[in-house]
Amino acid sequence: MATVDPDDDSIRRFVALHYRYDPARHERRDVVVAAFDHEHELVAFLAGESDALKARQAAGDADSHERITGVVLEPGDHETAQDQRLRRRALHHGVWPHDLDPENKG
Repeated sequence: MATVDPDDDSIRRFVALHYRYDPARHERRDVVVAAFDHEHELVAFLAGESDALKARQAAGDADSHERITGVVLEPGDHETAQDQRLRRRALHHGVWPHDLDPENKG
């Protein structure tokens, strides 16, 4: 299996997430476990990890709320999300984004 950088926003990536308690942030959240460049690699990884998690849950070594899932991140997803967060913060502070200004004719 060829793994890729889950933060490489220039490629399509198939990312495996483990929903679990994160002691560093004191909360449950999705933690990136691995990222692949082909869907079949993600599916194979999820099958193995899911079985391992079920075994740990049955033994009492993992929380019953934990789960393993996967998402597809398209090229540009991180940049788009970052842009949306920036716009939301600007609007919260009363700043209207220049490209959305109805008074701006170009």
